[in-house]
Amino acid sequence: MSSHIVQLRQLLTILGEEAGDSIDWKATEAAYNVVFPEDYKEFIRTFGNGTIEGMIGVKIPIVTSDPTVRRVDTLPRPALENPDVSKWIRPDLGEKYRLTQILVWGDTDSADTLGWIVGGPDPEKWPLAVYSRGDAAWSVYHCGMVEFLVKLLRGEFTECPISDTSLVGLENPRFLHDRDEERLAEQGIYPWDE
Repeated sequence: MSSHIVQLRQLLTILGEEAGDSIDWKATEAAYNVVFPEDYKEFIRTFGNGTIEGMIGVKIPIVTSDPTVRRVDTLPRPALENPDVSKWIRPDLGEKYRLTQILVWGDTDSADTLGWIVGGPDPEKWPLAVYSRGDAAWSVYHCGMVEFLVKLLRGEFTECPISDTSLVGLENPRFLHDRDEERLAEQGIYPWDE
C-alpha cells in the first residue's frame, strides 16, 4: 500500500456500510486501452465510487456505451468543441497538452473536472489536469490522484486547485460510497445536508 493511500485513509472517515469496489482491471484496461495508475487502483479498492463531503466525486471505469452512466471517460464532444473550456492557466500548457488526452476520473459540485493527461506508456508519470470553473481554465499538477487529494485536503497547494475552497484543511472529511448515498436517499436521508 502506498504512503499516499495510507495518508488518505488517515484523513477520510468512511460513512455508511460500503467501501471499495472490485474491478477486473485486466478486462477494464483492455477495454479502455490504458493501464490505470496504481494509486487510483488502490483508491478504488479502498474507497470505491463515491464522494468526499459531497463535493468531490470519484468515478470508476465501467465498460458501457451508455452515455448516461457516470464513469471514467474522455471529455465529451461538447466540451472539446467549446472554446471556453479549452483555456489553460498558462499558454505553454496549451501548447504541450491537448484536451483529447484527458481521461476524467472525477469532478466537483462546482462543475470542476479532474483527470489525467494520458501520454506515454507509464501511467505513474501522467500529470493531473484540473479544470477550475472559477478560473475558467485548466491547470496541471505533477502528482498522482491520491497525492492530489491528500494535498488538497491538507491545504498544501499554494492556491486551491478547485473552485470551492471549503475542503481545504477540513477536519475529519468524510467519504460516502455512491451505493450508500443512494440507499440513504431512498430513506430520505441526505448526509451532506447535515
